Amino acid sequence: MTIFFNNLKRIFRRKANIVIMFIFPIVFISAIAAFSNAGSGLSIGIIDNDHTKLTSILKTKLKDKGTIEVITKNDINNYIVDKKIDTAVVIPKGFTESIIDSSKTTNIEIYGIKGVSNDSSIKYYINSFTNAAQNIGAAAKGDKTKFYNGIKDYEKGNFSSIVKSASSEKSKEQTSSTAIGFLIASIIYLSTMITTLILEDKKDGVYNRMFASGVSRNSYIIQCVLSFVTANIVQILGVFLVIKYMLKVDLGPSPASLFVVLVVFGLACTALGILISNRSKDLKQANSMTVLVSTPVAMLGGCYWPKEVMGKTLQQIGNFVPSSWAMDATSKLISGNSFASIYKEIGVMFIFVVVFFVLAVVKKVDVAK
Repeated sequence: MTIFFNNLKRIFRRKANIVIMFIFPIVFISAIAAFSNAGSGLSIGIIDNDHTKLTSILKTKLKDKGTIEVITKNDINNYIVDKKIDTAVVIPKGFTESIIDSSKTTNIEIYGIKGVSNDSSIKYYINSFTNAAQNIGAAAKGDKTKFYNGIKDYEKGNFSSIVKSASSEKSKEQTSSTAIGFLIASIIYLSTMITTLILEDKKDGVYNRMFASGVSRNSYIIQCVLSFVTANIVQILGVFLVIKYMLKVDLGPSPASLFVVLVVFGLACTALGILISNRSKDLKQANSMTVLVSTPVAMLGGCYWPKEVMGKTLQQIGNFVPSSWAMDATSKLISGNSFASIYKEIGVMFIFVVVFFVLAVVKKVDVAK
């Protein structure tokens, strides 16, 4: 195992590797955690076409969720895309009357970008508010005085605390997914960088000397792969410990399952790195390819932003990179799903491992030359 231990020494000796391995993800995750803890208030665009006492009460309650901005329906798309607002709420005309009269309720419309806007808590709040108002309206039988007295009694209940709890949980999940996204990005960069050690051995003549000393090609490759995967495991464990116990980022109900997903992803990235090294003619070309390949893989996979902000075409292209499947798997686990629910994502990542290794072996640059 001489090659294995020697590679680990070379990997951890380089400052650039340490930066990518620990400093890069921890710094960005720290910023995310700090931003999340600083406050999760939303910017809510309101379009009130009803203008009644009930809608005024609703708007007052929504102010507790964030900043309220009065907009027009034509502003919705541009305001959400430009991030001037996180979500838009449209109250239709006749909304209050339909509730008090117990007629067919005209639903409130809520707009936001799926996976980006934290509109789930707003939807939960409005749906619960509307359902309660409908029940009160049915009991009041068209009497507005009784109806609004019922609304006052309803406001005195523990509804706000329930909504606050639901919003908090959703915010935690989004923070955790974003944090893991930066860790996944750093795994991509590290894996593709350290696999260039193979080309360095070729350049320095170490490769030929090892073969002359009786080390087989298979033994060399296996020890290299093991050293690269071990570096990934050290990275994942180190970052996990920091973000869980120092930064207090929630890793979901099963951090162990999350760890397994990232190790499998690290293996896929190692295979990708070996493919890049074996397809490159020299170290300079490999370093260039590492940057050209790693950055798009991280972006298309949704490591830096939710995939929903990208167009459908880019989302479909993203299905052909392992980072996309890793992000999907980690999001499910953070949300509380079982390990059995991500068998598809794990299977696809293993397919990437096999494909990358096969491509590296079938057609590769002869590093012995």
